[in-house]
Formats: sequence, C-alpha cells, structure tokens
Amino acid sequence: MHGPAPARFRTALPSPIPPHPGDALLTPERAGLWRQVLARRCARLVVVVEDCFDPHNATAIVRTCDAFGLARVCVTTARNAFKVNPRISQGSHHWMQVDTYPDITACYAQLRAEGFRILVSDLGSAAVVGPERLRPLLDERPLALVFGNEGSGVTPEAVAQADGCFLIPMVGFPQSLNLSVSVATTVYTLRRRELDDDLPGDLDAATQNALYERWLRRDKGEAVDAILRRDLDRHGETVEVLAEVSSKT
Repeated sequence: MHGPAPARFRTALPSPIPPHPGDALLTPERAGLWRQVLARRCARLVVVVEDCFDPHNATAIVRTCDAFGLARVCVTTARNAFKVNPRISQGSHHWMQVDTYPDITACYAQLRAEGFRILVSDLGSAAVVGPERLRPLLDERPLALVFGNEGSGVTPEAVAQADGCFLIPMVGFPQSLNLSVSVATTVYTLRRRELDDDLPGDLDAATQNALYERWLRRDKGEAVDAILRRDLDRHGETVEVLAEVSSKT
C-alpha cells in the first residue's frame, strides 16, 4: 500500500501495486486512494445496458457501478448512442471501463467468450424473482446482468439469446422502476456482502497495475511519459534515459 488508507475505507487492504515513478505526480493520499479502490474492484459482475438514450440514466448507471465497486459496464448502441453527463458523473466515467458494442449479439459473444452467464431483467413468468437469489449464480461463475432502455425495455433478441431472466419484485402499483434505479437496486443487493464487510475485489495484480498506469496517464498525461523516461544511475542520481539498450548483438 502507498500512504494511509483513505478515511472512507474501514480497513487498509493489501495492494499488489508497487511504488510507481508516477506516484511523484500525486499526493500520497490520492495514490493511496487509487490503490485501495483497485483492491476492491469486482470484475465478475458486469452490467449490460441495451440502447440507453437518456444521458441522466446513463450517467447514474456508470456512477452507481463505480460506487459499488464494479470494474466494467457494457453498452450497446444499435439504436441509441450512450451519452454520459460529465457534470453529473463526478468523474466516475473516467475510472470505469465502459465497453461499447454495435448490438446485443456482439456483446453476448464477447461475454460468453469470457465465461459469463447472462441474465436479462424482464417480467417474464420464468424469471428468477429477486436479485438476492442471483447470489449463488454469481458465486458459481461470472455474471452479466442486462437492462433494457427506458422506453421499450430489453429487445426480444436480448431475451432469446440470454441464459435466463430475473426481476425485482414490487408490491405497489408500478410494474417497473426507473432504469438507473433498477441497476442500483440489483447491483447493491449482489454486492452488499462485500460492501458491508469491506472485502477485497477480484482483480489480479497485473490488471490492477495496468489500470493504475492507465489512470495515471489519463489524469496526468504527458507528465507521466516524462517521468517514466527518467531513471536512477548507479550513484542514485536522476538521469534522463534518451534511448533504450538495443536488443541487437
């Protein structure tokens, strides 16, 4: 770990990210925050949003997934672009991996290649009732949860190609919740154990290191490249590395 654990975390989780030359560009508190956030990130639960058209909902979904520790959101854009309002996101879209696909078929193909089980939020009679009942499925293998857009919901193709459906039970007059609220309710239910107990996530060391480097480059730009070109000579003095050692003999 680099620096103290930020006050928002109850414990300081071990971080596999070693000291980085780019740490000099951050305060110790910020470098520690990034390491602690990455130590809690979850990659085995993914939210898929099919053709969302409301920037407020799109922004709320990304912000929610970031807040609850997900590493990734997948979006399809067959009918609508996925637009995020930076003012509302409070920067969350910079720290989340947002993967875009031309349609739901392409998205499913990628997720299945990664071993995900795919379930769609739908009111069908065969749906699993209650997100908490999805927890055993998440414990078995990675789980992708698909949500449709604000007007028409998920497409028939999304349902037909999925492994099953789930729904959020309601006992009032509405039959559905706002899209971003549905995502928040479901993700929090599935992540509650890790959030309540402040448990580590599932990103391996290589992924955490790669994301830390990506965040540095996004946040500090060319300053990172400049500092990475520097090295220490055998006397401990800073020198500028103008060229790498040639691999030719």
